[in-house]
Amino acid sequence: MTAYLIRGAAIVSVDPEVGNLSRGDILVRDDRIAAIGPDLGVEDAEVIDGTRMIAMPGLVNAHNHLWQTVIRGIGSNFGGADYYNYLHAGAAPAYRPDDLYYSELAGGLSQIDAGTTSVFDWCHNNPTPEHTDAAIDGLAASGVRALFGHGTVKPKPKPGQPHFSEIPHPRAEIERLLKGRFASDDALITLAMCVLGPDYSTIDVCRQDFALAREVGLITSAHVWGRRNRLNPGGYLDLQKEGLLPAGHNVVHANYIPDEEIRALVDAGCTLTATPPAELRGHGVPPLIGRVADQGGRPSVANDSEVGVTGSMFETMRLSLQADRFYRNVQTQRELEEGTNPEAAAFEAENLKTIGTGGGVYQKEQITTGDALKWATINNARVMGMEHLIGSLTPGKKADIVLLRRDDWNMSPALNPENAVVMFAHPGNVDTVLVDGVIRKRHGKLIDTASAETARAEIAERGPRLMADAGYPDIAW
Repeated sequence: MTAYLIRGAAIVSVDPEVGNLSRGDILVRDDRIAAIGPDLGVEDAEVIDGTRMIAMPGLVNAHNHLWQTVIRGIGSNFGGADYYNYLHAGAAPAYRPDDLYYSELAGGLSQIDAGTTSVFDWCHNNPTPEHTDAAIDGLAASGVRALFGHGTVKPKPKPGQPHFSEIPHPRAEIERLLKGRFASDDALITLAMCVLGPDYSTIDVCRQDFALAREVGLITSAHVWGRRNRLNPGGYLDLQKEGLLPAGHNVVHANYIPDEEIRALVDAGCTLTATPPAELRGHGVPPLIGRVADQGGRPSVANDSEVGVTGSMFETMRLSLQADRFYRNVQTQRELEEGTNPEAAAFEAENLKTIGTGGGVYQKEQITTGDALKWATINNARVMGMEHLIGSLTPGKKADIVLLRRDDWNMSPALNPENAVVMFAHPGNVDTVLVDGVIRKRHGKLIDTASAETARAEIAERGPRLMADAGYPDIAW
């Protein structure tokens, strides 16, 4: 039995029963958290000194396309249909299986290095079983916990071929995976179906895809925007009428859907994931965080795609919180100007009696750093169907733990560790990472240095080649 005792750390648990401890110990036995307390007095475990650390649950990324790591950063100035044209119609068909392997390996290692221990890997560049297997192999080699989302490619159809929106999810491939490497559902990597959904497929394809997922018992996820060009104008309301909304279905983006559709999803037990780093760049409406909360749901956040934005969940969590606060403040300011929010008006009138106090529109923040931390941990774990396993430091749960150096210059003195995690921390502060009780990063360095250096060298070579093969040689310097 492997045992570690993290001793003397400030503990941010995201568990209401455990709470936050200014100084405490965490006992890990094999793959589980065995105990948490102020002084456990354990003698039969290897000690990890946490006296200058903040211990927190591993961050959870609820939506990332790790197959795009190899071309990271090419799309930070994309606009309009560039993402589709450059990625799905251009670069994606140029991928070989080994390109996917190294992209997934590098992406998984990068997530671990940045304090993310679990990721919903939305892989929609898998035109052949060989591509799928290579992606899973790379993900497994990284050591990250993952829900591998088997997706649907979106090429431009050739003459005589049906449009991708008319093609159901491949039953044979899902059955092959479930009979093969996903025959067990308690492995570090498990399977989900990333379907086209009501925006990108016909209603008949939706019927077939959701029926297949229900039959084999897999979580489904779909990209949804709710724009006027969605193939099913009623979106999930149409699916609700047919009884096609399974609990646990995950909806990503959905910035333009009406509140009625959000409510239907929440009531059905579905999850909704906003990706503010990507959505703020190209849309004139707020990410769905606040609207999901207002409809009784639990917001989930992720970065989306490293083609254009960072994969760091610290940055994603921080930007998500600031974006939600900003849009709430804008709405309240508009209500003040319209005279429709007497409570805010009364507070503003009292607050501005003090000369030199600019103040804000609220007496206190409605959304806290603690809320944001839940978005990026326990709520994202729920998206992956793993809330009972990960997302908080709870005895009995998997030992997915991150230690941050609280005395680094950007963090010290970290008087409020929860605030420090959400508003100040970055991947450079990550000292130690455990995934499933295995140390994957220690003293600021990944343990598997050989894989890390190989992956780094491979993606540096393969990225420019893919851009050239896709016909965009000047997009990468």
